[in-house]
Amino acid sequence: MITRLRGKGQVTIPASVRASLKLSENDLLSIARVGEAILLTPQPSTFESVARKFSAKARKESVTLEDLLKDLRRLRHPKA
Repeated sequence: MITRLRGKGQVTIPASVRASLKLSENDLLSIARVGEAILLTPQPSTFESVARKFSAKARKESVTLEDLLKDLRRLRHPKA
């Protein structure tokens, strides 16, 4: 695939590539120079990154959704 560099340094990522990577308007992309090439990679949102780390830690520690909800109820309604 070939695309054109526009006046303000903008490039168009073809729709088929955007669709296959599930990219949408305002998604963040990481850009890196690799020798004489440019590498663009999707940058996950901060929320997605934190959620992934949290999920991995919860699985490792065998924490279930029910455990989390039970703790949340306890914190919201502490015994007097």
